[in-house]
Amino acid sequence: MTLLRSVASVGRTSLIRRTAQCAGQKRSMAMVPAPFLRAWYNVFGQRNSMYLGFIVGGCVATEFVYGNVTDSIWNSRNKGKTYDTIDWSKFADDDDDDDEDEDEDEDGDDDDDDDDD
Repeated sequence: MTLLRSVASVGRTSLIRRTAQCAGQKRSMAMVPAPFLRAWYNVFGQRNSMYLGFIVGGCVATEFVYGNVTDSIWNSRNKGKTYDTIDWSKFADDDDDDDEDEDEDEDGDDDDDDDDD
């Protein structure tokens, strides 16, 4: 028991010392420098309309970039499988011309049947 108490008291003491050392030092935890934040606030943060414009513009820009990136990934992964990337000349059918000629002949035959005798 005494061993556990002594270990716990040593751990508590070192934790208190570390906390006191950190409290004495002023460390900036900000990820963005203060001059940049002041400049952003002066441009966008002072008026509600500018802030909303910043939000909407950021959403549009983010959607544009995200859409282009995901489309390019999709197209690279599915090359040759989508409508735009298929080589349609492989599927060309030469019988299409024959079908059009048959349609014209059928139209011509209908005119001959209309003769009055």
